[in-house]
Amino acid sequence: MNKKIPVLAGALLPLLIAIVLCIDHGIYPFGEQCMLQVDMYHQYCPFFTELLDKIREGGSIFYSWKIGLGADFVSLFAYYLASPLNLLLVFCLSDYVIEFMTLLVLLKISFSGGAFTCYLLSHFKLPGKDGDGAVTGEHRSYAAFAAGIFGCAYALSAFSAAYAWNIMWLDCMALAPLVLMGLERLVDGKSAALYYIALALCIWSNFYIAIMVCIFVVLWFFVYWLEHRESGFAAWVRFAWYSLLAGGTAAVLILPTAVVLGYSGNQGVSFPDTVEWYFQIMAELARHLMLVDIYTGAEHWPNLYCGVFVIVFFVLYLLNRKISWKQKLSRVLLAALFVVSFANNILDFLWHGLHFPTSLPGRQSFLYILLLLVVAFEAFCRLRETKIWHLLVAAAAGALFVFFAYRSSDPQMLDQTVFTVSAIFMGSYLVLLAGFLLGNEKVRRLMLAIGCFALLAELTLNYDATGLDTVSRTAYREHMDGYRTVLAEAEEKRQASGDGESFYRVEELERKTKNDAGLYGYRSATQFSSLMNLDVSHFYQEVGMEGGKNFYCANGATPLLSAMLSIRYVLADNAMEAGPLRDPVASAENVWLYENAYVLPLGFMMPEEVIDAWDYEDLGDIGAQNELARLLGAAEEMFVPVPSVSAAGESGFTAEEDGYYYATYDKTSVEQLAAEMSGGRSRSYTKVSHDYTLEFGYCTAGTEVTVTNEDDETVALTVYRLNEGAVRTAYEALAAQTMQMEEFSDTDIRGTVDVREAGRLIFSIADEDGWKLYVDGKETEPERFGGAFLSVHLEPGVHDIRICYVTPGFYAGAGVSAVCILLAVCSILFEKRKKKTKMYDLSDT
Repeated sequence: MNKKIPVLAGALLPLLIAIVLCIDHGIYPFGEQCMLQVDMYHQYCPFFTELLDKIREGGSIFYSWKIGLGADFVSLFAYYLASPLNLLLVFCLSDYVIEFMTLLVLLKISFSGGAFTCYLLSHFKLPGKDGDGAVTGEHRSYAAFAAGIFGCAYALSAFSAAYAWNIMWLDCMALAPLVLMGLERLVDGKSAALYYIALALCIWSNFYIAIMVCIFVVLWFFVYWLEHRESGFAAWVRFAWYSLLAGGTAAVLILPTAVVLGYSGNQGVSFPDTVEWYFQIMAELARHLMLVDIYTGAEHWPNLYCGVFVIVFFVLYLLNRKISWKQKLSRVLLAALFVVSFANNILDFLWHGLHFPTSLPGRQSFLYILLLLVVAFEAFCRLRETKIWHLLVAAAAGALFVFFAYRSSDPQMLDQTVFTVSAIFMGSYLVLLAGFLLGNEKVRRLMLAIGCFALLAELTLNYDATGLDTVSRTAYREHMDGYRTVLAEAEEKRQASGDGESFYRVEELERKTKNDAGLYGYRSATQFSSLMNLDVSHFYQEVGMEGGKNFYCANGATPLLSAMLSIRYVLADNAMEAGPLRDPVASAENVWLYENAYVLPLGFMMPEEVIDAWDYEDLGDIGAQNELARLLGAAEEMFVPVPSVSAAGESGFTAEEDGYYYATYDKTSVEQLAAEMSGGRSRSYTKVSHDYTLEFGYCTAGTEVTVTNEDDETVALTVYRLNEGAVRTAYEALAAQTMQMEEFSDTDIRGTVDVREAGRLIFSIADEDGWKLYVDGKETEPERFGGAFLSVHLEPGVHDIRICYVTPGFYAGAGVSAVCILLAVCSILFEKRKKKTKMYDLSDT
């Protein structure tokens, strides 16, 4: 059999199945659904959109202003966007980024199946000649044919079903078999090119999941070398050398990301103090069964399914006396290490790069699945050595497995259908195997064909039931055209009015994601990313805005805070948000754009005595803002308490006079609140457990505001009215001395500031490595404002200001990468030439 046929089968079968399921699930263009699940919804689609914009518009590779207050783009690229397949974005239309990502998911599933099939054919020397490897006789063609089916099982495994939306992880899933294939060639004394290229691509595409691949590669090298010790210790040297070069090749991405991670929510390593077991091993192993719901929560359950036939073949593998007990022991121990790792906190911590995943557990499970399928395939390859009594033992073992899985599992996670359907398919495979062993060649072919069809049916049914969850594409894109229209109209009006300030940010009253700026193409003060600056999040939380380990959000921003963050415009889905401090400027397609009355440029001055005296960390959110306004000259409190009533499920107040109203509340587990105003306006607040200030907008005297939650919990509100005179005084104090911007690009900002009173020039930019600040042409060491923001002290006079950005570690990393690529090429060519010379010497003798 031609080797290309099973490889094509391994690649095309899962692709065809996935396409059929896309049609069945109504995924666009076969319906109005899309694959945007979890982070694909909130992060990847906005980030892909920003990458496309940079490709089209030629923006800097170093920095993006559409990710939060601004973000290093090289590290973001390394973490989310580095797959070489993403280069195909150049052919993507801006309105079809979602479909581009869907296509990538399908292609990577296909590549995973084809790559695993390639590995099986290489590892077992198939189809080849009789005498090569463990497979002999007519069964070689059967095994080669079945390799494509096993490739399909890898591609449509529970890891894929659970994490196909985690698009950058699929690169490592697809490349892992090729890394192993290259590793075995290296140990066998063949060219190291495949190993180096596949591992380098794996680390480049997603260094995080590549950590797990590297751990497994080290383990597999040791196992494989013990079985091929004739390669000697030269294999160890080559393995270490090319592994080092592969890692170094991605240094241009790894070094900058390491710097950025240093000030993100993922900074630091906290090794667990005690040993913890998450669950019983048998309950964990039950997740091998068919139709087990995928798990992505915080309780660590791994996704292990790759076909119930694996359970049968694993038993047959153990019973086969022709397979060395040493080989069995190494693979069983490796599989056991995985099983224990899923359940043990310390091993879980090590596998996940010295961190605990807060959700999406068992991220290394695709490697465990790969190992099990290799073992199962070897058992299939040796079916001619299998006895009928082996099948009887396998049947008994399978029955016991299903029974004990049933007894140990939580009925809420695994219902009766899981065990019934799994038992039916397992029994069917045993019957087919008996027919295969007892029948003639014609019967064997029939049993093989039926078995392959049954396996494909099983994989399809399982993937249909557990994978490809969808959301409404229409809802996700609902305001996209409207946002772009109103923002373009506002920009035209701004330029026509002669407003020279080119930098401003935009926020939403009710956002779809915390990365809407990247999705819709504007600058904002909100971000959700694993690389987010944690210091900014801490400042936000101290002053009453929303923040967390991997996000900060302008929810809760009051007029003074909005001004300090340069938020000029606010997007809303209704025409009732106007007031003294917010004017409507544009509307289109059920989208309204409002302009804030108070907005500061990117740089503004604040007196040093105010900065020194402002104790924002200990006064509470409203208290901190009142104190800042007082220090800036306000004679009265900026936020005035008003009476309110709180009860189970419902809170409220009545506006005693015209004004803007806000509320804080006691910490709560309630996630969503809804506010109804008697004038007909409404607001919804999500992720309320994050504890941020609620804005009710402008209310006229007598307006009744009712705040409800569906949890019927008491959310105790403390309501405030904004003192507009106080906020005006504070704003005017900050607006008195501001930087007039003269030039602005992604990485280079220039302007002047006329300082009449010495103080601190504060930028609404996170103080991060990579920024350089120049005052009057001299590089100046910046200071920090609020523990997070870039600032510099200035004496009276007119000063030229320049701040520029270069990704920290980029050029050093690029140098390392270039050297490693050069060394790898030279090493591979040298080995090739040396091998040719040796062959010529042998031919001469």
